Amino acid sequence: MVQRLRLQLSNSVGEFHKNKVARGPFKGLSLSTDLQWGGGLDKGSMILGLYEQEILNLLTEIPAKYRTFIDLGAADGYYGVGVLVSKQFDTSYCYEMTERGRDVIAANAALNGVTDKVIIRGEATREFYNDIPAEVRDQSLVLIDIEGAEFDLVDADTFAAFSKAMIVIEIHDWLVQDGAGKMAKLRADAASTHRITEIKMGARDLSEISEVYSMPDTQRWLLCSEGRQRLMTWLRFDPIEA
Repeated sequence: MVQRLRLQLSNSVGEFHKNKVARGPFKGLSLSTDLQWGGGLDKGSMILGLYEQEILNLLTEIPAKYRTFIDLGAADGYYGVGVLVSKQFDTSYCYEMTERGRDVIAANAALNGVTDKVIIRGEATREFYNDIPAEVRDQSLVLIDIEGAEFDLVDADTFAAFSKAMIVIEIHDWLVQDGAGKMAKLRADAASTHRITEIKMGARDLSEISEVYSMPDTQRWLLCSEGRQRLMTWLRFDPIEA
């Protein structure tokens, strides 16, 4: 029942805005009508600039020296294409394990006229960084959202390879065995190369979004839902070497 209502709200917002992001740093980003991630449940919050605002805000604040965006678990390319539409980055690498996801990324890149700036690849392997030139890695921001596989993929060698880059990892420690131990190892692996900041999901302000004024409270706040199992946490790794 709740999922059906979320989908109805998302589709309604999408139709109203012609599937184009209306607010936030990705304003103007056109989204395919065939989104595969989450069955399109998050489309409404993406269009209204509510989805993962913590990461959207971070992207607007990072130093201008970071010109390449590397997205592991790129899904539909919301970030990988969005950062190009917003001109925050010059190029993006999108790693996505599903063929359908890669197809949607390509479709979204074409919709927004940035096909030549998006490099689409399959599932990232442990040493995926060897496929990216060192000079590109040094001026990159890496976003990792791979549903618990971050603990298998990222280690001290990864942080060393990206010693001059910023890395942001969405944490899924509750999805793996010994999540606390793996979190401790992740922090330890980064300690010599990166400073670590924890980011938690925060509040959403709907007071400036006129489209939701006439909605009942339940529907208005349901648009903010990302369907999470618990409060989301990200770790931000800033290079110690400036």
